[in-house]
Amino acid sequence: MCGIAHQPCGPRDCHGATESAGEHVSKAHFCECGMGAPRHFVRPLILLLIAESPCHGYELIGRLGELDMGLDGIDPSMIYRMLRMMEGEGLATTRLDDSGPGPARKIYELTADGYDVLDAWFANLASFFSRFKRLEKRYRGAKKRREEA
Repeated sequence: MCGIAHQPCGPRDCHGATESAGEHVSKAHFCECGMGAPRHFVRPLILLLIAESPCHGYELIGRLGELDMGLDGIDPSMIYRMLRMMEGEGLATTRLDDSGPGPARKIYELTADGYDVLDAWFANLASFFSRFKRLEKRYRGAKKRREEA
């Protein structure tokens, strides 16, 4: 059951581990009931945040929490794995920043391919929301009929 008292969640958490298997369950609210933060939003949100301002992983984790998408408490290792994957896929590049105190930090910046993926993702999202609005209108009609009955 997720943290919202509405219905049980699916049996898997954000890592695909089952609670019954006793494996790690993320602190973030990832559920399959549709009421939590969708785990597939993490990657495009990371791309968006890097597009807004190149940054290092630790800063990115803090900025993810500020988005109010239910991601504040996400496992940092998941973010670092995604960043490495994005770099490996050519969606982001890194440069070392040694201007501050302490060790140099990897600053992530989007490549042209990273911007293309971000553009495509948000185009798909806009299309989805357009279809969703039509469904919402139908839902409101059905709800009104139910309330009038």
